[in-house]
Amino acid sequence: MVNLMIPRMTVTVQVGCLLMVMLVQLVTGVKDVPQVSMEALVGETIYLPCNISTHEPGDSVVLVLWYREDKGSPIYSADTRGRDVTSAKRWSDETVFGQRAYFLFDKQPGELAVQNAREPDSGVYRCRVDFIVAQTRNSIVNLTIIVPPERVVIRDQQGTERTTVAGPYSEGDVVRLRCDVYGGRPLPTVSWYRDGAPLVAETKFVSTGKHLRSEIVLGPLTRQDLHSKLVCKANNHVRASPVEQSVQIDMNFAPLNIRLIGAHQPLSAGHRYDLLCQSAGSRPAASITWFLDGIRLDKSKETTSADGNQTTSTLSISLNRTDAGKYLSCKAYNTYVPSDALEDGWQLDIQYVPDAQVRLGSSLDPDSIREGTDVYFDCIVTAHPGVYKVEWKHNNKTLPHNISQGVIISNQSLVLQGVSRTTAGNYSCVGFNAEGEGASPVFPLNVMYAPTCAPNQQRVYGVAKQENAEIRCVVDANPPDVEFKWTFNNSAESIDVQASHISRLGTSSVVSYTPMTELDYGTLLCVATNRIGKQRQACVFHIIAAGRPDQVHNCSLANVSMTSLNVRCYEGFNGGLAQSFFLELRDTHTQEVRFNNTAPIPRFAVPNLHPSAVYQLSVYAFNSKGKS
Repeated sequence: MVNLMIPRMTVTVQVGCLLMVMLVQLVTGVKDVPQVSMEALVGETIYLPCNISTHEPGDSVVLVLWYREDKGSPIYSADTRGRDVTSAKRWSDETVFGQRAYFLFDKQPGELAVQNAREPDSGVYRCRVDFIVAQTRNSIVNLTIIVPPERVVIRDQQGTERTTVAGPYSEGDVVRLRCDVYGGRPLPTVSWYRDGAPLVAETKFVSTGKHLRSEIVLGPLTRQDLHSKLVCKANNHVRASPVEQSVQIDMNFAPLNIRLIGAHQPLSAGHRYDLLCQSAGSRPAASITWFLDGIRLDKSKETTSADGNQTTSTLSISLNRTDAGKYLSCKAYNTYVPSDALEDGWQLDIQYVPDAQVRLGSSLDPDSIREGTDVYFDCIVTAHPGVYKVEWKHNNKTLPHNISQGVIISNQSLVLQGVSRTTAGNYSCVGFNAEGEGASPVFPLNVMYAPTCAPNQQRVYGVAKQENAEIRCVVDANPPDVEFKWTFNNSAESIDVQASHISRLGTSSVVSYTPMTELDYGTLLCVATNRIGKQRQACVFHIIAAGRPDQVHNCSLANVSMTSLNVRCYEGFNGGLAQSFFLELRDTHTQEVRFNNTAPIPRFAVPNLHPSAVYQLSVYAFNSKGKS
């Protein structure tokens, strides 16, 4: 005997009215047969009831037979004829229950236990019990095997299966999802939930696919729908765990806002700025591009916040004055929602240091200005912000307002009264504003004048008779294209020097002169002429008879120490020739020369003296004719 320890299942017995199915008349001619309706899940153990009790004295069960409506012969039997119920002879149809079934006599009522219920086990069963005394008894069990759904599949509008995420969608989209439920008997109920709350859905049976389909429509979507959890559940019995599939709504968001930080303020030309543009609310993070008057700028860097909500773009840019009035903007966009880009920007206010230009008075010809002319300049300044001061410079030195010297500065104008050759040079103006100072290019003022005698020329020439001398005359003239005239004067007459004795190179002229007699000594006059006029005062050169120089005079000692001293003398007439000076130091007792030196001027330093010695110093002047 096999003793099965099988958990009991609760059943509901009703006579005349069954719980879930209609009463079925199983046996023709058999009336008032007790009937029971039962439900069980696939895989459970079934307990089919069968009343085996008897009230007749000495009575007992001799045979229990089980039938199923689709089979004419028994499918299970328990025979106790000639034996105790504990050793009843049992038989089970292998095509129905096989070894899964076992009748329990010790239960009230008796029960046919069937392990591991299967879908084909559904049906109407009749239990027939034969007794020794009592009449044969029949009872009917209407068994329904509940088969849970096999699987649930969520698909999007294109029919693509979605296992974890649906989307991504955009704001305003209408979402259509369908839930396909496969398997299940009876047909399951399909339900949709959003974040735990039920949704209204349309469910229909798809005959071609032998499955149920439930569709939902959500939308238009808003940002609040992001990450909403949608669950499709299928269930066909209260005791069966529902089969479900869930997805989360994924969405792309266009940027919510954009802000160009530090906009609407003036910028300085030539300065480098790091401008920031921030955008938030985009999913995934926004991309930011920069534009200057519609032309894309490339040198920017992007960073994204840890939560991915905010994008910051940094543009490093240096602007110049020509960018004034241009529109600088940044644009944030989501590549998945490109039509909803946001832009912020402003019209550039560029401040710059003054740009200055010197302009000569319109009535003046820069190539015809001569000494004595009044000259005026204007300083043309472009600046933002405006200048608060303008300065003038002459040869890079600030030129002050000085009426007494003929320098008049008024606003941005400069007047030079009665210009001279010293007035010529480079003029510039400098404008000052809050951005700094800006200097103009120099304007070269060219002042033309008649020739004058150049300074620092040799004016006395010592020449021996029948000795040739070259007398050089140098003038200062503008323009430098000059003509020279030489004249010789002595006490008796004035004679023009013949052109054959005169040579010219630029603003200098050389006359070759040879005195032959005493009357040839006198004065040579040099006069130059250019297109401005004739030299007013001639350059005067004295021709004298050459001789030895005069001796030096007023000699003195300075910086005298035990071992050194300095000697200083004043030179005399050079005899009409270039002279030099000679110092000689002798020991007074021995007359030995201890030191000598030659110099172009009578200034000497005498070193290495002995403290106990006595010296004699001599200073001479000498030229090519001899010494003093």
